[in-house]
Amino acid sequence: MQAFAEGRQEFAMAKLVLPTLLLIAIVVGMPAHAAAPDADQARRIAEQFLATKQASASPQEAYEAGDIATADLDGDGEAEVVVLWTMLGPTYWHHGVTVLARKGQRYVPVGDAEEPLGSVEGMLVRNGIIELKTKWPGPNDARCCPSVPKTLRYRWSAGRLTPAK
Repeated sequence: MQAFAEGRQEFAMAKLVLPTLLLIAIVVGMPAHAAAPDADQARRIAEQFLATKQASASPQEAYEAGDIATADLDGDGEAEVVVLWTMLGPTYWHHGVTVLARKGQRYVPVGDAEEPLGSVEGMLVRNGIIELKTKWPGPNDARCCPSVPKTLRYRWSAGRLTPAK
């Protein structure tokens, strides 16, 4: 009788342990999302991207990275890298914002702001929104020195940066 009770207890224990082991095997076997790049990795990713832009630019132009942020902009569990960059020419400059997404082992450009950004003073990324603090020329401003503050907001949606309210 005791042997029967012990066998029954082992069976009950196996009913608990087996599903737990199966669940662990499934979780371990599932592909994990890659960790978001840290600040140094994000800077290197941005610099590699800008090196490709520089390669096709005029020899008189230079590209520089400004603010760089990592965030999951589209809720897919993967962090994108957002780069605020400046193209400097001999007598001109302009800013751009590019979203870089992970494709395989690399980050590639998947979207840019397609409108003039003014003079961008800073970028903040939160809650899926890219916010740019900018200045625009006022009626009496010299071209070099815009004075009218404006905040631009963008959302990463359907594979492109679109203005957000």
